[in-house]
Amino acid sequence: MRRSLGRLHGRKLVAAAAVVAVAAFGLTALTSGAATSAKKNVTIALFVAIQANPVEQAIINEFNRVAKKDGATRFVVFDSNNSVQKEIANCKDAIAAGKYDAFALKAVAGPPLMGCARDALKAGIPTVVFGNALGPDPNTAKRQIPGLSASVIELARTNGIAIADLTNRACKAKKANPCNVIYTYGPLAFDWASISRKFFTETVKAKYPSIKVVATGLNNFDPDTARTLTKSLLQTHDDVHVIASDGDLGAFGVIAALKDLGMKPGADVLVTGGANSKQGKAAIVKGELFGSTCLMPVTEARVSAELSIRAARGLSIAKPDVEVCAVYSPVGIVLTKANIGKFKPEW
Repeated sequence: MRRSLGRLHGRKLVAAAAVVAVAAFGLTALTSGAATSAKKNVTIALFVAIQANPVEQAIINEFNRVAKKDGATRFVVFDSNNSVQKEIANCKDAIAAGKYDAFALKAVAGPPLMGCARDALKAGIPTVVFGNALGPDPNTAKRQIPGLSASVIELARTNGIAIADLTNRACKAKKANPCNVIYTYGPLAFDWASISRKFFTETVKAKYPSIKVVATGLNNFDPDTARTLTKSLLQTHDDVHVIASDGDLGAFGVIAALKDLGMKPGADVLVTGGANSKQGKAAIVKGELFGSTCLMPVTEARVSAELSIRAARGLSIAKPDVEVCAVYSPVGIVLTKANIGKFKPEW
């Protein structure tokens, strides 16, 4: 009798435990479902300046990596192909589509694209600007349009001033005074290149009187264009100490051109770049490239992507105004053989 009662009691305990387990499982499932549903699925329009550019490719890849990690975000790329009018048309199409929860907007040129941001905000689309300053002042990382969610900027002004500094260091290394310099630059329609060129020129005139810019030319951020340009300019300017470029892509063309002419880059002529790349770092270590400047496109993209997602979900952003290299570079803006070992290029 006692054994029967014991078995009955045991069965009741097992049954009770099963009920508790089922209830706990149900509660866990409900909690898990609530957590999943709390992460709103969002689709974000990603406007880029020049999709074919390797820097822009690194940016797009990082946006997609962040989206994959998030698990509930999709970025749709709109390529401006370096055209203000194309970007404005893309913006209008994206607003009219009515299916985007936010915009991540990289402007080909700041002032003309202000209308795009304003129209998006008017349509209730949160907007994060990145890469280039969006507004009348191209020299600030702060938001210039009321209502923007965030501004994640690589200041062209900073790059231009740094290239002037780097060129002066190269001139000192050559012990040249006056120092004959050729300067090559990126696309005229791309604000970042135009502003960088402006501040390079102004800084050289104001701070470095020993620098004599003997020729300039458009490299279009293309090594082949820069290679042809350099050989042409050196035909009429054979006594050159330094050739400066606003980007590493132009500098690679310069290095190739010097070799074509039987000259030794890093010895006969010092070459400077900008927006440092992995290939550029290797060239600095090798001695063919004297130096470069900070650009952190992957960091720029990661921060911009994360803030765009927060904006799309209506979440607060603690630090909405970011100048990327000033915040994240471990060694500052100017990169040479002395500090390049501590800098990790991102493209």
